[in-house]
Amino acid sequence: MTDVVITEDALQTRIRELGQDVTRAYEGRELDLVCLINGASMFCADLMRHIRVPVRQHFLGFSAYDKGSRSGEVRLTLDVAEPLEGRHVLVVEGIVVSGRTPRYVMELLKLRGPASIALCALGVKPQSLAVDLAVSYRAFDLGPEILVGYGVGSGPQRALAHLVSIQPGNMAH
Repeated sequence: MTDVVITEDALQTRIRELGQDVTRAYEGRELDLVCLINGASMFCADLMRHIRVPVRQHFLGFSAYDKGSRSGEVRLTLDVAEPLEGRHVLVVEGIVVSGRTPRYVMELLKLRGPASIALCALGVKPQSLAVDLAVSYRAFDLGPEILVGYGVGSGPQRALAHLVSIQPGNMAH
């Protein structure tokens, strides 16, 4: 059983608003979006269409060393191909749960000397955060339910244009 948690219209309205917020914050500057794949790909593409400053898009892939582990270890599977030194960087994440992975990515990218770095997330689960993490731009605060759709999750549900809540045993692979 699935329940729609955030409709396509609500997603697109909020992403348009975030694009306006980002545009105001980076007015007069160029912006480098670092999309954390795979979960942020649809969100990042839609967000980028609403940002009205020059934008370069990059992709960064990662996986946990031990799925389900609380160690927080992360392994890069795809790195940003261009230097970020002196650039204004906005890391774009899908759903922040513990915050460990985006914090790791932010710390890694800070070592590359950007002029500024900030985090933008489609959703944040505040009750699940295990680390201190500043999310400068967030579309939604979310509850504890498991969400899929709009690029999040696995299998065919990832292609949904909205976010749905699912029961743990109902995930398509």
